[in-house]
Amino acid sequence: MLVVIRELYAAFTQLFTTTRYRLILVGLVLIAAMISVSELAVAKLFTKIILNEEKMSQTKFIIFIVGFFLFFGITRGGHFLQRIYRVRVFENAFKASNSEVVGAKENWRWSLAFELTNLLSTCTQLGVIFLFFTYLNWKFGLLNLLVVLGIFQIYGRLFQHQIEAQRGFVIARKNKNPVANAVRIGTRIKSGETGILISGIAMIVLLGLLIYFSYTGGISKPNTIVLFFGLRMQNSNFSNISTGLMRFARALTHSE
Repeated sequence: MLVVIRELYAAFTQLFTTTRYRLILVGLVLIAAMISVSELAVAKLFTKIILNEEKMSQTKFIIFIVGFFLFFGITRGGHFLQRIYRVRVFENAFKASNSEVVGAKENWRWSLAFELTNLLSTCTQLGVIFLFFTYLNWKFGLLNLLVVLGIFQIYGRLFQHQIEAQRGFVIARKNKNPVANAVRIGTRIKSGETGILISGIAMIVLLGLLIYFSYTGGISKPNTIVLFFGLRMQNSNFSNISTGLMRFARALTHSE
């Protein structure tokens, strides 16, 4: 896990050399994380509407429905604007950098910046999801944290092996010893899918814990539904991190 943190931090400081653009990137990452995790709040609002619709007055029901669609629309619009604006940030940050990068390495630098931003955003989302889970039920939140740390430990090993493999491919290309596409692409896909499989197994374990807590009365039914949506979001984030780390390793080694 430490190797992932080290490489992400190194790429962050090398790509964004000025304090201004580092702060802007951090802001974009936080916005992306909050927008995505706000979908859990949307899910909680939706659950409240469905489970209590018979107890609500017509006026209150309409207000909740309007609020639900308005909140959902704002999150989607914010997500779109954030992803569009980051392209301009990358361009200005690269222009402000003192390093001259041309040719293919310029393309890899852009790829590295996109992968870095996606990974930072997704990891921040996981942090906010953990806080949300802990707020709903601290016992489940802590158990979830242990599982998350275990997954990241495995991801770190897969990532380290992928960097070594990708550097080998770069050296082979420089030495004019071509590597078959099936090997180059297959190595990256295999590592990414292995990470997805591991996170899927962890998802099953956490779902089992959630059912147990719900059955024993440790978590209310509305919160159980919200936590279920949260676990699905967390598992999706892990899938994105697994494949994103392998693409990051490829962009990192080719931009060196």
